[in-house]
Order: sequence, then C-alpha cells, then structure tokens
Amino acid sequence: MNKILLLLFILSIGFVLSSCDSTTDPVIPPVTTGSIYLESTPAGAEIWVDGINSGKVTPDSVTNLDEGNRNVTLKLADHNDTTFVMAVIAGQQVSKSVNMVSNLFLTLHGTTRLWETLGTDPITEPSGLDLSSGNAYGISSSDKDKVDIYYSSNGYLVKSADLASGLTRVTDFMVGGASDLNDGLDSPLRSTGLWLDNMGDRETHYVYLYDEDGNYSKLKIVNWGGGVPGEPAWVEVEWWYNETIADVRF
Repeated sequence: MNKILLLLFILSIGFVLSSCDSTTDPVIPPVTTGSIYLESTPAGAEIWVDGINSGKVTPDSVTNLDEGNRNVTLKLADHNDTTFVMAVIAGQQVSKSVNMVSNLFLTLHGTTRLWETLGTDPITEPSGLDLSSGNAYGISSSDKDKVDIYYSSNGYLVKSADLASGLTRVTDFMVGGASDLNDGLDSPLRSTGLWLDNMGDRETHYVYLYDEDGNYSKLKIVNWGGGVPGEPAWVEVEWWYNETIADVRF
C-alpha cells in the first residue's frame, strides 16, 4: 500500500513539473517601434519621415516607427521646409512643436495720397509714388527717378512713370477681379500684350503692378477727392509690395 501511495506521489510531482515547463508558454516579442507627435504654428504642415510623406499633417502622430533617430521634415505652403531629428523610443511617443518660418516677404503700404500733376506743388502735393519704399515724390522733384507710377491730369489716370516727361521707370498694370487686398489671390504672371501702362482713377478693383525692378505689387485706390476749383484732384492708395523679385504670391 505504501508503495502505491509513493508511486502516485511521484507521478503527481512529475505532472506539476511538466505543466510548469516554460517551453510551452507563449513568446512575447520585444517592442521595437515607437511613435512621434508633431504640432506646428501654423498648423497643416505635411509630415515627412526619412524622406517619405507620412500622409499626415500637423497636429498628428506617426506610429510604428523603428527605434532610433529619424529625420523629420515639415512642409507647409508659403513657408520654408523645416527639418530636424527625432529620437524614436520603443514603446513610447515623443512630441515636438515647431514654429514654421514664412518665405513670403510682403510689405503693406498705405494710406498714401497722390495729387494730379497739373497745378500742384511737387513737394507738398506729390504726384508720383515709389512702390518699394511707400514714399510719394513729385515727378519734377529731385527724387523723381524713384517714381514708379504717378497720377496724371491728362485723362485723370494713374500711369507708368515712363509716360511722364523725363522719367524712365516702367510699370505694368493688370486689373484684378476683386477688391479685397487681403484675399490672398496671387498676381498673374506679367506678359506682353495683356498688361497695360495705366489704370483709371475710379477703379474699384485692386490692380496688380509689375515694376522696373521685377517686383509685383497689389494696389487699390481706397479714396479720392478734389477736382473742384481751388482743390486739385487726388487719390489715396494702399498696396502690398512683394519684396522678392518675380514672386507673384500675395
């Protein structure tokens, strides 16, 4: 009887030991990937990782990235691409916030008054305008060579400077299809035959300008007056000036 009990005890011990055999446990693979979370100001930048577009835009995360250093680039219209390295940590999410740098260099000028050319003083009632600086100059003043456009009594038109006697700077005009200077619409490319050398002094739409230096402006007449005995006619203008040559963006 004792031998039987001993045998049963040995068998039970063997069963317990065999049931604890680690070779039958499931193997859990180590975690080797992590994720990154990106925010940008402004938002909406494409997220590229190691030269591949993730299909995500900020703010968002990119998951299942191999552990290690990843080259990340954010791309946003009208801004410089921004590239940096992020260290991906297995099983974790790392975050970064980025301020995007604009590559659009615009200067808003205004409000500037231009007087008609006839019967006005070139110093106190200047007719000409330097688009780049925003300064008004008389077309017969010592600064006349800076003038891009001027307000002429001949037809009461705002004209290219080269149409005035003694001036040489050429500016082309293209009337836009809207009146909000801040609508973000870009200028059409300047092309021969489609652009004019003047605009009316009662034009209600903004007008794109292409000056002697190859810069684009977006100008609007915002007010006008005079034109009665004792007060010469005048117009007041505001405009965006694109500081980058040949850049049509606004």
